[in-house]
Amino acid sequence: MSEPRLDRDIDQALTGWMDRVAPDRAPTRLLEGTFARTMRTGQARVYPWHRVPVGRLGRTAAGSGARIALVALVVLVVLATVVGLAGGALRLTAPSLASPTPTPSPSPSPTISSSLPAPISVTPEATVPVNGPIDLVADGPAIWAMAPGRLDRIDPSADAVTASVALGSTADLYNGLAANAAGLWATDADTALLYRVDPATLKVAAKIPVGRSPKGVLATADGVWVADVHGGTVLRIDPVTNKVAATTTVGPTGNSGPNWLASGLGSIWVDVPNNGTVARIDPVTNKVQAAIKTPDNVTPCGGLAVTTEAVWVTSCSAATVVARIDPTSNTVVATVDLGGFGFNPTLINGVPWISVDTGAADSGMLVRIDPVTNTIDRVLVPSVRFGGGGDIVVAAGSVWVVDGYNDSVIRLPLEAFAS
Repeated sequence: MSEPRLDRDIDQALTGWMDRVAPDRAPTRLLEGTFARTMRTGQARVYPWHRVPVGRLGRTAAGSGARIALVALVVLVVLATVVGLAGGALRLTAPSLASPTPTPSPSPSPTISSSLPAPISVTPEATVPVNGPIDLVADGPAIWAMAPGRLDRIDPSADAVTASVALGSTADLYNGLAANAAGLWATDADTALLYRVDPATLKVAAKIPVGRSPKGVLATADGVWVADVHGGTVLRIDPVTNKVAATTTVGPTGNSGPNWLASGLGSIWVDVPNNGTVARIDPVTNKVQAAIKTPDNVTPCGGLAVTTEAVWVTSCSAATVVARIDPTSNTVVATVDLGGFGFNPTLINGVPWISVDTGAADSGMLVRIDPVTNTIDRVLVPSVRFGGGGDIVVAAGSVWVVDGYNDSVIRLPLEAFAS
C-alpha cells in the first residue's frame, strides 16, 4: 500500500535532521585550529567549513543556516518525489549523521584532565546579559563588550548594559576590540575596516581601511596595531591621522595569517598560525626582531600575555595547549595542557589565567598557570552555568569573564583569584 507524501512529513523530517546535526553553537575555534594546521602543511581540497566566516567566539554569518536548510530541503523533496514515484510504502526518515565531509580532529569536547587541581566554586557578584558577546575590554570607567553589529557599555556600578554603539550590519564579522586614551578600536574583517569609537559621545569617530582582513587589534599609549590575517602583515595606525603609518610583514599572504597581538618587554608580539611562529616586532623601527617557531602540538592562533619572564600563547581549538616562550632566548621552553580549549591569557597578580572551554555550556572553568612549575595550580568554577573560552578583564575591583555559550558577562570577586 502506497502512502502519499505530505508537506508535513517533509517538514518533520527536515526538523529532525537539523536537530540532530546542528551543534549548540558553531565550533569556531575547532575550525580555526584545524584550518590553521592544514595551512602549515598545504591544503589542496576545499571543504565546506572554509566558506563559514567565523568570529572569536563562534558566530557564523547570518544566512549560513538558511542556505544549509534550503539545500537540505531540496534534497529531502527530491527523496520524497523518488519514493512517491516508486509507489513504495516507506516513510521519509531523517538522514544519519554520516557525511562525506571529514570530521575535524581532535574531538571538540575534550575530557577534563584528572590531573588538574580540585575545582573551587565561586559565586558571581553579578551576571550581565549580553546577546552574542565576542570580546571584552575595559577603558577605566566602563567595561565594553563587542557583539554582532555593536559595542555594549557595561556600567560596573549598575552591573548592566547602559548604552550601545552601532558599528554596522549584524551580519558583519567583528574580530578584535581594544581601548586606549584615544578611544575604542574594533576590527571588522567583512569590510576590512578599523572602527574608532568615541566612548564619551557613543559615536563612530572614524572608519579606517586596514589591509585585506583585519583581526587582532592592540591599542597602547604609543599607537594602535592591527593584524591583517590575509595580508600577512601587522599595520601600525597613527591615531592622529587615522591612517596606516607602517606595515610589518610577519608571514605569507593568504588564509590563517597573523591573528592576535600583545605588548610587553619593549616589543609587539603577534601569533602567525600559517607559518607556525610568534613574531616579535620592534615598535620603534617596525622591524621583526625574532620569528619564534612553535612546536607541532601548538598552532599559535590564540591570545597572548607578556610578563617580565615569559610570553604565553594559546593554541587554536584543534589543541588544548598553551606554550611558554622565553623572551631572552626567543624560544618555546614549555607547554601546558589546559584540559580544554583556552583562548586569551590574562595576567592577574602577575600570573596567567585562562578561561577554558571543555565543550559544553555548563562545564567551563578558569585555570591559573604556575610560572615556576609550568603547571595548572588553581581551578575556579563559577556557580552559575558557564561555558568558558572567552575574554577575561580585571576592572572595578572585580574579574569580568565573557560567556558566549550563555550570552552573558559574569562578574567574579577578585579575591577568588588570589593565592
